[in-house]
Amino acid sequence: MRTFTRILLLLIVIAAAAGGLWYYRSRSAAGSAPTASGGSYTQLVAVKQGSLSSSITVVSQLEAVQSADLAFSRMSGTAKLATLTVKAGNTVTNGQVLAAIDPAPYQQALDQAISSLGAAEKTLADLKTPPTELGLAQSDLAIAQADVQLQQAQDALDKLLKPDFASLGSAVSDAQSGLASAQSNLVAQQTDKTAKDALTKLQTAEATPAASYSRLATEKYSDAYYQDRLQTAYNNMMNAQDARVTYELQQQANLTNAQLQVRKSQAALKTAQDALAKAQAGGDPVALAQAKLDVRNAQVAQLKAHDDRSTLVAGADAATLATDQADVDQLRLAVSNAQADLAAAQLVAPFDATILKVNNSPGDLVSASTTILSLANLKTLQVVAAIDEITIRRVSTGQDASVTFDALPGQRFAGKVLDVPLEGTLQGGVMVYTVPISLTGADKLTLLVGMTANVQVLVGQVADALLVPTMALQRTNGAYEVLVADPANPTAAPQSVPVEIGLSDGTYTQIVRGLNVGDQVVVQMTTGASNNNNGAGGGLGGGGGGPPGGRAPGR
Repeated sequence: MRTFTRILLLLIVIAAAAGGLWYYRSRSAAGSAPTASGGSYTQLVAVKQGSLSSSITVVSQLEAVQSADLAFSRMSGTAKLATLTVKAGNTVTNGQVLAAIDPAPYQQALDQAISSLGAAEKTLADLKTPPTELGLAQSDLAIAQADVQLQQAQDALDKLLKPDFASLGSAVSDAQSGLASAQSNLVAQQTDKTAKDALTKLQTAEATPAASYSRLATEKYSDAYYQDRLQTAYNNMMNAQDARVTYELQQQANLTNAQLQVRKSQAALKTAQDALAKAQAGGDPVALAQAKLDVRNAQVAQLKAHDDRSTLVAGADAATLATDQADVDQLRLAVSNAQADLAAAQLVAPFDATILKVNNSPGDLVSASTTILSLANLKTLQVVAAIDEITIRRVSTGQDASVTFDALPGQRFAGKVLDVPLEGTLQGGVMVYTVPISLTGADKLTLLVGMTANVQVLVGQVADALLVPTMALQRTNGAYEVLVADPANPTAAPQSVPVEIGLSDGTYTQIVRGLNVGDQVVVQMTTGASNNNNGAGGGLGGGGGGPPGGRAPGR
């Protein structure tokens, strides 16, 4: 901004010097002879009528209308740059993929969001769907099952709270009788003489074929008849042995069963006695607490079953529907955001452009704030002028402009002011406004973004205006005035006449009110330091910029 201010001041000084030099050289052609007094020269100049235009000149910079710095702005944390397919100088088309990071975590997030949305939409759809016959039947079944469970839990609790002592006593008596019977059966098994006699007979019956087989086995015959007799004796011996062993095993099994039945009867008796004792002592507190809890749980299940059926018949209430609809809307937004995050895992050219700069390479660790590359559409260029807060008042949208480039001497291009911003930025203590200006006629030239441009903006134009040299104006107490000579008495002192000024190009200024065509005004030029604080010329301090405070003076 300091460089801009210095350039602006230099232009003002050059314009002031040029205006003074022009008047100095042309004073003899103004219709009157000049007079000199010390270091000052005066000139009488006639008020004339003509056209006038006013412009401002600013140093500007060439920019692309379409430009962008691309980054993975939606990513969270950091990630490695997976691919980068372009380099500086490449031309790309709208929608072309330029770079990418790993899309896997974003795809996973999208899949999860879609799954959650599907579940929420199904829940909402179920709430809006009228009950079916199957749904009502299932609800009725759930109620019946809850009723049965509650009755069973209540019966169990009632047994603990009001035990049947008669049944418990009877159970003890039955268990005692069963034990006595089992014990009697065991004794009978242990002392059964008939069983012993039968075993003795089987043992005797086994001894005879065994002896016969032993005798035959000692003989030395080998003919077939002998072998048949030997096999027959062996079979008879084994059959007798099997009969004896089977009987012994059966007797052992009977004895074991009798012993087992005694033990079972003893256990049953103890169980019956314990149950009676607990009932007489008021019941087991742990079992009582569990029974009460079972009843409570069954009651809750029964109420829920009835409520579910009522809700099914009545349908969801408005508040529930609104809540579920809000959940669906929120999840749809989450899906949309997840889709955007997945798409943002790729950097895509937003328009046809040329890559200006690439800042990274594949494998680099990047974040949302990392600018991966910069690009611009070099086919649509504009000039951007930085204009200070004083001059910006004279600039408006649509004004014509003339543009030249230091890199292209001798060439001039047309343009127009595209926009005048309402807000500026503070630079070096001066408020500066960034004004875009179109550029026409430079389509086929090799222009680079950032080139310096000199812009002359036509800020005003008027025809058939009364014009006086700007150096004839004097300012006193905030108002402008000129010295006008008396045509009837040339030797008389000029009279001070107040005027209202209009447009100015720095050399001439429009007089809106106060003078007529042909009036002779005094132009005073000072060769040394001026002692006229209110005079025109070098005392204005605006140089070629014209009188301060006018309607639209030039700079």
